[in-house]
Amino acid sequence: MTRLGRVPQVVRALRAASELESHDAWDADRLAAFQQQRLVAMVRHAADHSPFHRERFAGIELADDLDITALPTLDKALMLEHFDDLVTDPRLTLAGIEAHLADLEGRHGGDDLLLGDYRAMASGGTTGRRGVFVYSRADWTPILGGVLRWLGGDLGTTPQLPRRMRQAVVVADSPLHMSARMSRSIDIGLHHMLRLDARTPIPDLVRALNAFQPEGLATFPSVAALLADEQLAGRLHISPRVVSTTSEVRTADMERRIIAAWGTHPFNGYASTETGILAAECDRHTGLHVFTDQAVFEVVDDAGRPVVPGTPGTRVLVTNLVNHTQPLIRFELTDLVTVSPEPCPCGRPFPLLQAIDGRSDDVLRMPGRDGVPVAVHPLTLRSPLAGIPALRQYRIVHDHAGLTIEAVLASDQADAAATIEHRLHDALAARGVAPTAITVTPVTAITRHPGSGKAKLIESRV
Repeated sequence: MTRLGRVPQVVRALRAASELESHDAWDADRLAAFQQQRLVAMVRHAADHSPFHRERFAGIELADDLDITALPTLDKALMLEHFDDLVTDPRLTLAGIEAHLADLEGRHGGDDLLLGDYRAMASGGTTGRRGVFVYSRADWTPILGGVLRWLGGDLGTTPQLPRRMRQAVVVADSPLHMSARMSRSIDIGLHHMLRLDARTPIPDLVRALNAFQPEGLATFPSVAALLADEQLAGRLHISPRVVSTTSEVRTADMERRIIAAWGTHPFNGYASTETGILAAECDRHTGLHVFTDQAVFEVVDDAGRPVVPGTPGTRVLVTNLVNHTQPLIRFELTDLVTVSPEPCPCGRPFPLLQAIDGRSDDVLRMPGRDGVPVAVHPLTLRSPLAGIPALRQYRIVHDHAGLTIEAVLASDQADAAATIEHRLHDALAARGVAPTAITVTPVTAITRHPGSGKAKLIESRV
């Protein structure tokens, strides 16, 4: 789709964003009533138009006061197994979408639509088989509206004439992935846009950004932290007034490095291919507002039971309230989040996430000293590594031999490696884990996922 062809879509998306921004003034009761109305409408639509959902919802009364917990959950494997019966347009098939994605990937560019109406995308597949997702033109409007709400509300980067902002986006520059499709979809020439692939070597990113001099920088947290190091080392010379991150865990150490480099607090977003923008920080930076006017967001434990605010969950169940083509109802994400027991002081009615501790990072199952396996949360491993100045980036891989830490080190490799090993040994021992072999392997760079461009911090191969 050309820039000119995208203009009507962006105009509709700006209207949608304006409507979404008006919800900031609602109270919690009005927001809950709106969400319930959207939920019931989506579930009824799914039952009417999706053979898969019609069968699953048989015997459940889809009344106005429907309790979402009465509905079954859905995971990626089940969705893919029944994909052709789950979508609401019988012309769409998993095989046909995969062929379309292969064609897009082969040409590596553009914003082409399947059957003239549908944007098809794939998730990164960092936890196994990738997911496949499809949005109609009508579904895509509120997805873009959610993006523009965040860009305009607190970031202040909504496209505006006559001034054109210089915006650099460093993500997965592939039309298969939502981050790239979003940035392409809103690009009608109102910004000076520079798109860079997150898998590009850091020196090449530095050269491109020095030449472009962006006012806004949007990227993965791990990339932002590495670029911050380059700025602090005097090789990168940019002065972005807005830095935003999404799609990965952003650790406290990464945040400190970004602030030290550019003197501005980065905004964090929480997005997924399944839903678009799920949550985002406001200018108070006290947590991420969950946009419950576009999705139902349930934080649950291993048994699927809701957890109370302030308690970390082990999974998230999301219900997309705007995608009528591929209804995702109580769809399971393996994200580890904690809902804040307190509202944001900004006064918005949305619930607040106080922590996102895992974006597809694995919970490791390790042998315990008493013979009982211990579940090791990613935060258990990340926290002791946060205060090691020489550690620029890392990935922890767990296999039957123990833990291997691939570490990008700034200096003093021997001392830093010993510190990493010692701190992880202590952290695991405190959790009751049996003595485990830990190997620190210095590397020059962490290999990113070949499709999404993301960097997974903690991976289990057991």
